[in-house]
Amino acid sequence: MAPVRDLAQLLRDEAYVFRRLVYKSLFARRLQGDAVDRFTQVYYDSHLLGQTRASTHWLGVHTDKCPLDLWIYGELLHELRPDLIVETGTYRGGSALYLASICDLLGKGSVVTIDLKPRDDVPDHPRISYLHGSSVAPELVAEVRGRTRPGDVVLVVLDSDHRREHVLAELRAYGDLVTKGSYLVVEDTILNGHPISPEFGPGPMEAVEEFLASDERFRVDRSREKLLLTFNRGGYLKRVR
Repeated sequence: MAPVRDLAQLLRDEAYVFRRLVYKSLFARRLQGDAVDRFTQVYYDSHLLGQTRASTHWLGVHTDKCPLDLWIYGELLHELRPDLIVETGTYRGGSALYLASICDLLGKGSVVTIDLKPRDDVPDHPRISYLHGSSVAPELVAEVRGRTRPGDVVLVVLDSDHRREHVLAELRAYGDLVTKGSYLVVEDTILNGHPISPEFGPGPMEAVEEFLASDERFRVDRSREKLLLTFNRGGYLKRVR
């Protein structure tokens, strides 16, 4: 009878494995998504208590970004070795300093960061250039273009005015600069209920959706969301054409 009992146990074990696989495929991903949504809301809103993004610094300079997104930027820079990184939305310059620091480690690259008005407290770094004005002003876009050379690898990060119309204008203005295989990153796509700040109104996510509907050169790269917590869901746009 032992072989029969062994077979019965084997069948029970296999049934358990099968049930686990069904659970994972049908429910686990949904449960994970719900948990990530909840934690994203808690993390994002905790700045009101002086936590998380309100107290995140790089080399002593405040940076209003998710640290896990900064980690992804580090991986992108290592993979791409960009000659030029364009950032819209300087704020206090923490993210520009972070990008420049990674460029230092790689021994290559410069950062052009754009904001409406100059600030006195932004960091000084030989790889960072500060430009001032609207990121979609034709003369400013032309100046950024003038800083590229044939063969340069260019990465663009959009993190300024988050209203749909402005982000869409930025996507159209800077999309041509991004080299094939590189990225056009749209920050804060989680606004307007994706999942935070449902009252915000059409924002970065809606701009991305409209942009991708008419521009086949870019695809969303979900692999860049592998660390689960990100402010840029659906915002890592890889140029494939």
